[in-house]
Amino acid sequence: MRSKKKNKKQKSAYRRGENAALFLRRGTVVLLIAVLLAASVLGGKMFLKQFRVKKIVITGNYHLGRDDVLNTMEVKKDDSLVKLHFGDVEKRLKQNRWIKKVAVRKQYPHTLEVKIDEAVPKALLSRKNKLYLLDRDGSILERIKGETLPFLPVIKDIHPDNRKGLSEALKFVAALTGGSDFVERESIEIGLESYGLTAHIDGEFIKVGYGSYSEKLARWRELEPEIRRRGVPIKYVDLRFKDSVIVKPLKSRKKEKNS
Repeated sequence: MRSKKKNKKQKSAYRRGENAALFLRRGTVVLLIAVLLAASVLGGKMFLKQFRVKKIVITGNYHLGRDDVLNTMEVKKDDSLVKLHFGDVEKRLKQNRWIKKVAVRKQYPHTLEVKIDEAVPKALLSRKNKLYLLDRDGSILERIKGETLPFLPVIKDIHPDNRKGLSEALKFVAALTGGSDFVERESIEIGLESYGLTAHIDGEFIKVGYGSYSEKLARWRELEPEIRRRGVPIKYVDLRFKDSVIVKPLKSRKKEKNS
């Protein structure tokens, strides 16, 4: 009987020892995991500190100044290069009307590269004695302040909300600037009448209408030297009709009195 009780006590002590050892092993594992997690967090923070923005390289900004781009993108030196999200930077930059496309690249360990494609002014919009720069889509880039000589074709008195009229005017501008003869003209002013577009080109009044702008200008370009050679005063030129150029001479005062 005594040996059986002794064996039971020995087994019970052995089990308690096993439980204690198991508890210690589990505690050691939990402690080890906690240490590893703390080390990884600390290591991660140390890792992130190693990759800070020290240099920002900006290319493609011809109209916008460097400070304009930096203020818009809201990225500062010593910001985390790892945590920087391209989408956020691109979204902020595209809020500027001058910026059409953005490409952002991280150059570890410390450089952020930003390449932007700026809008290209195609025409000037004149409204209520104010001039605005327009891109090819008809978006207003900015207002030109102060007095200045027109350095681009001027679209006059077409409301920005008139998308069709503005779009047609910009198509005509593209046709004008695509022809070398018209690029060097001193004054180009485009208007809109009930029958379509009009143009004052170096004092000549042209009824343009809608569509086929390159073909219309080509017809006028072919005929214009002969008209100028003859020295005939012109009231207007009409290009609205297919395959023809109508030149309306300016009547002299004597003829007008006689008529």
